[in-house]
Parts: sequence; structure tokens; C-alpha cells
Amino acid sequence: MHLDTPTLFAAITVAYYTGALVMGIMAFALRSLPKHIRFGWAGWSVAMLLSGTCASLVGLRGTVPDFVSIAVANALMIFGFGIRPNALSLLNAERLRYPWLPFAATFGWIVLYQVPWFRDDLILRVLYVNIFSILAMALCIRECWFQHKAQFISSWFLIGVFGIDIMIRLNMIMMHLTIHFPNFKDAFQTTSLQFGMVALLVAVVFKIVGLGIAVFEKMKGQYQEQALVDALTGLPNRRAFETSTQGKLDAMKPDAMAYALVTLEIDGLQTKNDRFGHSMGEALMRLLGRICLETAPSRAQVGLIRQNQIALFVPDTDQTEASAIAKRISRTLTVESERAAGKKLTVTLSCGIFCGDATTAFDRALEVADHCLSKSRAHGGNQIVANNGQESGPLVPEIVLSPFATRQQASA
Repeated sequence: MHLDTPTLFAAITVAYYTGALVMGIMAFALRSLPKHIRFGWAGWSVAMLLSGTCASLVGLRGTVPDFVSIAVANALMIFGFGIRPNALSLLNAERLRYPWLPFAATFGWIVLYQVPWFRDDLILRVLYVNIFSILAMALCIRECWFQHKAQFISSWFLIGVFGIDIMIRLNMIMMHLTIHFPNFKDAFQTTSLQFGMVALLVAVVFKIVGLGIAVFEKMKGQYQEQALVDALTGLPNRRAFETSTQGKLDAMKPDAMAYALVTLEIDGLQTKNDRFGHSMGEALMRLLGRICLETAPSRAQVGLIRQNQIALFVPDTDQTEASAIAKRISRTLTVESERAAGKKLTVTLSCGIFCGDATTAFDRALEVADHCLSKSRAHGGNQIVANNGQESGPLVPEIVLSPFATRQQASA
């Protein structure tokens, strides 16, 4: 194929229309994907459709009125380039970061085109259109940079593609600033801009590929995240909790820093399920998970370690502070559950606490906390039982004040 200007224009136009069709089909056919991904693809489809229409009108320059091939064509392209960073932010961040961009840039073009000194100056028109295109591509690079850690391959791939697009626009600006062309189409007879059109054709194809890879990486990351989160409470599951906790413990070992491991369980949850239905038990677990996240210190790690048991790992904490945290959680749960149930339901917690330093392994700390939790349940629940796990032989836990106790408990 002879790559003259008309052939290149036709190839670029077909590539834009094909990209618009592919992205549109993906947006409307893959209904199982999240809405923000489908809307992001739809945005890219519209942007490519506008660019394809612009290329078609530019190719007809001389056979259609200049108002159509210049004013309308460039307005469509500017609006399409303004959509691009919004569509990308919708894919990555699930929101539109620059909703004003396509409207502001298109309005500016329309206003300036009414002024004769701008309308009749090819260089000014080229500068406006291409500088805005560079800005739009720079914003796309910014969006990719935000995701370069979570979506490594697609982010760097798209950064490279958008970089090529910027270089094409810079080349076009430099050509018009250094060489006088009687009209816009004559500029494309130069070898430099013909190579630029080939690069643009490649960039269009690579954008489609890169956006597909980006969605694949995003969905893969979401599935991996979901595998580490409990669907009911939204808390990290046991694997995620243990991994995070062990990493913190390893960092604390050189200084033998103190920490507490707190285990919490709703008293008589099975009885409440049998009486009120499993939806009540699920609601209580969601409530407990939310209270733990809101009440625990920012340095704490919260996770669901068993079906009905939540744990808190709190660095740099002694028994007094750990007990105070557990009491606040228990009191808040009792008050909020009574309020929600119209005081027809009283919910209490059993709590086990291990307090020690980072030389104690996580498994040993969990064993001690579980033992204390069992002691709390054995004493009727609504109690906080703590132990440091340092004694040899059987553990002898200490029973702390119950969150709503009317009398002080004796030591075990």
C-alpha cells in the first residue's frame, strides 16, 4: 500500500471508527462488569467517534464549506479530547475528575473562531487545537500515574502511548512554526508529518489494547482484594489479618515493643439467630465490625478471624488501654443494638486479651487470647479476661470489670 496523505487519512479514520465500535460493543455487551468501567469505555467510544468524524471532515476539506471542515471538525475533536481524561478517570477512580474540560475548551474554540484574526490564521488554529490536545493527553498520563502501582503494565503502556500522542502534536506545532504552509492539507505532504500520521495510527490501535489491559488488571486487583475481605463485615479476613499483623510484629521485634491482641465475640449469637433469624445475626456482626473500625486506634489492625469472632491487633498498648478499648466497643455495641431494636434486645460481648511484647509469636498470642475468651464465655459472658501468656504451665487469666458490671469480678 502506498502511504500517501489520503491513504493515511483514510486509515486513521477507519481506526478511529473501529475503536469507537469496539469500545462501544464492550461497554454495552459486557453487562457483568461494574458500571463505571462500562461508562468509561462508552466515554472512550464517544471520544474516538468524534475524532473519526473530525478526520472524515478534514479529509473532505475543499469539497465541503470551511465552516464544516475547520470549525465543526475541530470542535468535535476538541470535545473528544476533553472526554478522554474523564473517561480514564472513570475507569480508574470511578468518578469524573474534569467534567468541565470538554465544554470549556470547545466553547473557547467556538468563541475564538468568530474573531477574524484567529479564524484566518492557520498557525493560531493549529496552536489552539494541538496545545489543548497535549493538555488532555498530559491529564491522561496523570490518571495513569495514579494507578501505576496497582495497574503496572497497563499504566506504563498507556503512558508511553499518550507520550507518543504528545510528541505527534509537538511535531505538528513545530512544523507550522518553522515552515509556512498555504493551507492545512499542504502540511501533510511533508515526510515528517506523514511519519507522524503513521505514529498516530499506531497510537490509536495501542490505546484500545492498553485500555483493555487496564480493565483486566483492575478487575484482577479487585478480585484479589475481595479474596482478602469478609463480604459480610467488610473486614480483612483471617489470612489478610495474619499477614498484616505478622508484618507489623516483625518490624516491632528489634525494639521488643509491647502490643495487645484482643478477641471479641457476641454472647449468645446462635441463640439470637434461632430466635430472630440469621439476618439479625448478620446485622449484629456488621454493626460490631463497624464499631471496631470506628473505636479502635488508628494504629490498630482489625480483622475477622473466625465466623463470629473479630480480633484487634494494637501495637504499643498495655493491658489497661486494651481493656479500655474493649469496654468502649462493648458499651457502644450494647447501646446501638438496643436503640436499633427499640430496647427489645440486649447484646453483650465476651472478650479475651493477650498483652505482651513483640518477642511473643502471633500464634502464641492468639492462643492466649482465645483461652481468655473461652474463660469469659464460661463465666457467663459480658466480661473481659486478660493474660500476658508468660506463665509456664496452664494459663491463669485475670478477669477485668465487665463493661456493664454492677460489681467487680474476682480474679480467676
